[in-house]
Amino acid sequence: MYTDVGIYYSPGPVLRGEEYDGVEAVKRLESWMIENHCFQPQYAVSELDERQFWRMFDGTLYEHARKRYGAIGTFMSVYYKCKKGRKTEKDVQEAEQACMETSNPEKED
Repeated sequence: MYTDVGIYYSPGPVLRGEEYDGVEAVKRLESWMIENHCFQPQYAVSELDERQFWRMFDGTLYEHARKRYGAIGTFMSVYYKCKKGRKTEKDVQEAEQACMETSNPEKED
């Protein structure tokens, strides 16, 4: 069964005119979700770094398919697509190049 729960409305501190760190609240929620084997649909605001993202979403089959079909270096990783605006195109290309180098090590004779 799949359930998608949305959290809407202003938090209590905002309604009371107090300071509220929304980024920190999202990070706490995402940490809770990882610990409880949940996942967050990526149409929502996310503060996951790359390590946390791949803890939440098992990328084993995804990476296998990317290697098999030559997508590494051609198409950016889904992580970077979800985090668009957080990374420059150059950052994405450098990360993809590093991934290519580790997935295709030169053979030593």
